[in-house]
Amino acid sequence: MRQSPHSLRLRLTGAVLMPLAALVLLFCVITALVTHDTEANTVDRVLIGSVRTLSLAYNSPAADRERLVPLVIHLLRRRARPVVLYSVYRGQTLIAGDPALLPPGDYRATWDGVLDRHKPTTFVNAYRENRMVRGYLDPADARQVTQAAYLRSGTLHGKPARIATEVRRAQGNTELIAIQVADYMDDRAAYERTFLQQVVLAGLAALILTGMLFWWAIEWGLRPLVDLTQQVDMARRDAPATFRLETPETGPVEMQPFVAAFNGLMARLERATDSLRQFTSNASHQMRTPLAVARVQLDVLDRYGPTSPQGKAALQDIPHAIDSLEQLLRQLIALARSEDQVGTQLRPFDLAEVAATVTGERAAQAPADIDIGYDKSVEGPVMAVGQPTLAAELIGNLLDNAIRYNRPGGSVSVHVDRDEEGAIVAIDDDGPGISAAEREKVWERFYRIPNRKAPAGTGLGLPIARAIAERMGATISLEDGRSGKGLCAIVRFRSDIA
Repeated sequence: MRQSPHSLRLRLTGAVLMPLAALVLLFCVITALVTHDTEANTVDRVLIGSVRTLSLAYNSPAADRERLVPLVIHLLRRRARPVVLYSVYRGQTLIAGDPALLPPGDYRATWDGVLDRHKPTTFVNAYRENRMVRGYLDPADARQVTQAAYLRSGTLHGKPARIATEVRRAQGNTELIAIQVADYMDDRAAYERTFLQQVVLAGLAALILTGMLFWWAIEWGLRPLVDLTQQVDMARRDAPATFRLETPETGPVEMQPFVAAFNGLMARLERATDSLRQFTSNASHQMRTPLAVARVQLDVLDRYGPTSPQGKAALQDIPHAIDSLEQLLRQLIALARSEDQVGTQLRPFDLAEVAATVTGERAAQAPADIDIGYDKSVEGPVMAVGQPTLAAELIGNLLDNAIRYNRPGGSVSVHVDRDEEGAIVAIDDDGPGISAAEREKVWERFYRIPNRKAPAGTGLGLPIARAIAERMGATISLEDGRSGKGLCAIVRFRSDIA
């Protein structure tokens, strides 16, 4: 099943927004936990503070109590976190507040001598450390308290509630009074839900805004890629002879490897196209002669017949024409293959072993009157850097030339050596050689030395050898034969991988 293409901009936006959405979710969860703890701590502090304030009002002299208690109740209802649920009991008698807010079950109207039957509630203050006595700064305020303020969970009017309770003796009275302040739990939960909704909406708004900004940022960031695409599209419509992508100096550095790789690919394609064009031109030019010879001889056979003297001569010339054509095609293919220098994997190899193998193979195929020898000046392997297959083809090509253009009864020797610069193989013969004036010209394709009595060739042997050598980073040169006559082809291989 074929999949539809994906939008790069959408994919990049999703790649950014997904972790951002996870962070927003994590932020909301953390905010909910912190809000719950903060709200619980804040409400608990308000309840404890409120019950102590009301307790102090009842600790006032009787003359002042009637005036202070209503004022305290009024202040509790008008504060930022109002407290409206409270009760004050003396025994089972309600003095003030909501009768449904009953004292705890262990409350007694008279003191039995036990202080703080329940552990008083305390809060950690990280910024200020005040020395307090049972929740009061003034020890005198805590003197009549038998149960310091503490928190407990209960039910009020059928709903869960958080209740702060303190028990003390009112001034001028021996009976204990239970002072309580309460807050509904659902009020606290409603505040937390409202605050969390605000946080979630703010997070979603930030996520949407970030997505819009990032969408625009991606569009701006992809402009260099759009420019490259336009360059390629313009080249497709009106293809120049050579095409290269261009990027401004201030362009993004991330585009440079792509541009370099693309331009390298275009250079390789241009080389391949030029090689194909040149191969086609060379092949069409050089194949005309053997094809024309074969056509003429076939016409002779058709006119005179194979039993005539002319026909017999034609039958002898046709195989030579076909052999020349076959050799030409083989060398053209080798030349085209040697010019493709991309992807050649160079590695160390034993040049002496390769040279000895090639020499042995050519010696078995050479004419009987040509003496072929092999020697090396050093012991052990002679390591060179290149490709064994290409090195064998190079040595074989030079060895074939030395045999082909040698004199009758001549000799050819292959010598392997090593110096400071690297490994060397020399193919030496004692034939007619090549004059110094002609040694640069023979590297040109299809060049043949004029007025030379030698077997007909294609003029491609030495160009193929040079192309193979350059492919491996080796160099090849022509010198006088070591015996003072003939020709010596010297190939120098690299000793390290660049």
